[in-house]
Amino acid sequence: RKSCGMQAYTSLADLKAGQTAMVVEIYGGRGIQRRLLALGIRPGVNVKKVSAAFGPGAIVVAAGGGQAALGSGVARKVIVKASP
Repeated sequence: RKSCGMQAYTSLADLKAGQTAMVVEIYGGRGIQRRLLALGIRPGVNVKKVSAAFGPGAIVVAAGGGQAALGSGVARKVIVKASP
């Protein structure tokens, strides 16, 4: 978790299933950013962690009207601000 002023940030991987958050930043190179952008995951967009049901490491996220499975390593590079 990171804290900036009074706002706490965490990674997409650390959200609980069913929790919604706004993407704040994506750490990673152009390839990962391009892939996430194609999935509708970019700063300013709300995402919802649907589940982590596809085995250890895969996380299902809903964003931009669709769903995608992300590896836990990728999900840890997506920094979000959880909705209350």
